[in-house]
Amino acid sequence: MNRYIQRLTQLASAYRAAEEAVVRAFFKKPRARKDHLRWLKAQGFKEYSAIQPILGALTALYPNVDRGVDRRDYAELTEKLADETKHARLVMDLLEGMTGKKITPRDLTWLPQDRKLAKVRGRYSKSFARLLHGSGRVTSKEIKRRDEKVERAAITLTEGGGGALYQVCSKLKKRGIEEKIARVFHEILLDEVGHKDNGARALAELISNETSFRRAAKIIAEVSGQRLRMRNEQFGFPLKREELAALENRAKQTVRWE
Repeated sequence: MNRYIQRLTQLASAYRAAEEAVVRAFFKKPRARKDHLRWLKAQGFKEYSAIQPILGALTALYPNVDRGVDRRDYAELTEKLADETKHARLVMDLLEGMTGKKITPRDLTWLPQDRKLAKVRGRYSKSFARLLHGSGRVTSKEIKRRDEKVERAAITLTEGGGGALYQVCSKLKKRGIEEKIARVFHEILLDEVGHKDNGARALAELISNETSFRRAAKIIAEVSGQRLRMRNEQFGFPLKREELAALENRAKQTVRWE
């Protein structure tokens, strides 16, 4: 692993630790059932919303596999579809078990800070922002672009916050609602870690000088910083604004690039 990739993974890891701190802050206090329903509905949306745009992308790209579309990239996208479908099912099943009612996509919630996260990602790759948020149709022309490889790899490295949410939830106390949450999120964790590794592998082939390193670091910091605000909102703001800012500043200081 070259020194640039080491620094980028250190940066992403620092933000993962910050995101874990947000989630742990929520679980430090006893929480009512309604508090869990709120964040789970937001998480269910994040998982479910990716299904349709990935399906659309796979359909648009299929005629060009090995004719401008690398078969490995296509296979990776099919794997992502399977993962997101599975994760949405797991979270929605969990919600049904907690409420005793049928849960449909209409019951899921797209929170304001998650909408803003889509916009931040969209500054660097509209196609990836749409794939991750289900916020629009992904065209074959857009996803076949070759001028945003660094941007896509950097975004992928931040995906799922490096598994921060899943790491914390999988280690919850084994009783009551938390036991059910732990079981579901441990299963999701096993898939999400692979997404992060895909980003690091892709960046290793693309980052070879200070200019590309700074570009990737800037994207990782911007996306991950917004992820912190998204996660804090999702869990009902367990951390105050100044506490969140301190976490972000600490993460940025891990690797200097500006």
